[in-house]
Amino acid sequence: MRTPAGWKGLLINDLDYVSARDSERSCYWLKRGYALSGTDRNPQRAFNYDPAREIQELLSVIDMFEQRYGKPSRVIQYGHSGGGFDALGFAELYPERINGVIAGCAHEQVPLLNMMHDGWFVLQALIAPELQIAGYNDLATVTDRATRWRAALTAAQQTPIGRARIALAMTIGQWPAWSSPSKPRPDPADLNALQLAMFDSVLLNAGQPGGQSRFMSEHAGGSPTPRQLSWNEGIDYGQLFRQGDPTHVRLVQSLYSSAGVDLQNDLSVLRSAQRIKADPAAIAFWSVPGRTVHGTPQMPVLRIHTIGDNVVPPQITDAYVQKIEANKGNAALYRSAFVDRPGHCTFSAAESAAAVETLLSRLDTGLWPDTSPQGMNTRARALIPSSSPLYIDYAPVRASRPQNSPAGSL
Repeated sequence: MRTPAGWKGLLINDLDYVSARDSERSCYWLKRGYALSGTDRNPQRAFNYDPAREIQELLSVIDMFEQRYGKPSRVIQYGHSGGGFDALGFAELYPERINGVIAGCAHEQVPLLNMMHDGWFVLQALIAPELQIAGYNDLATVTDRATRWRAALTAAQQTPIGRARIALAMTIGQWPAWSSPSKPRPDPADLNALQLAMFDSVLLNAGQPGGQSRFMSEHAGGSPTPRQLSWNEGIDYGQLFRQGDPTHVRLVQSLYSSAGVDLQNDLSVLRSAQRIKADPAAIAFWSVPGRTVHGTPQMPVLRIHTIGDNVVPPQITDAYVQKIEANKGNAALYRSAFVDRPGHCTFSAAESAAAVETLLSRLDTGLWPDTSPQGMNTRARALIPSSSPLYIDYAPVRASRPQNSPAGSL
């Protein structure tokens, strides 16, 4: 916990504050007169993950802050990745404790792991049926499979049909093509560059085959054996392909044509491939408040996301929008903004600063200020004149798998 000289009454609380306490954004907020607090990731998180417990710990931090420094005039729950998901949970559960939320590259484990599983299912069925993508008993197995998957994907990339199948998996899984920080975003019209970018992304994803934090999610709550939270029973992968990014769909069709292989044959293989079933205990665990969200924010929420996030694809933001629509959430409380950068939660200090000031304006006036890319970038440059913010006009493809659980499972 830190309060600056001349504290203005605002507290920014963050799951990852300890590791980011001396970051550029933290130092900027302190200089601006904002207090900061939060936690660090639990060292046992890989074996005992529970976002509901993280939220309770963050509430305890706010309590301790109030005891030491007095009650803040406002509290913003800020977070990236898992911290962003915790922030979304705060927005639905604790309107009496905080005033607003900034959720950066927020995951949501069931929709995210289904999205990741769809792509890995295609890769397994068409490239390496012998390699594991779920049900990991230990981290050593994850490391071994990562090595073997990288080898299999590298070999596939050397053949026309292998390149086509990598692109098919990326399209069905709705993974972003561009995620490499060492390469520029590919021109969508340059099919060769687009496919090479996809290969870079799938190799990055192979570091955790089955999806970001698959092991952590399957062992959440301290389960000694993996509990499967993903499923694809009843999923039509032909339909998911057609729902993919139109640019990626065209790329896949072109690559299959160049390879001299009928795309429908591979889609038929996917139709007949053995499906995976969710474990009812896993779905029950992830359905508890604090471990899922329903699109029912009780306070203003600004969600920010990098468009080249291979770990939590930006399409996950649309899953939340679909829940707002389905559950009649207050859409006027929600806004999103996207940053033209590869990688997971790679926001600059200016982009984070602009997000907080945007939210504060909404709290002050009851109306959202300009959240267009121009509005966000202008705000960021005004706050940190030396910055080069990269908010961009971006509309994610409609998420194919927004569901919290299989139909009829609860």
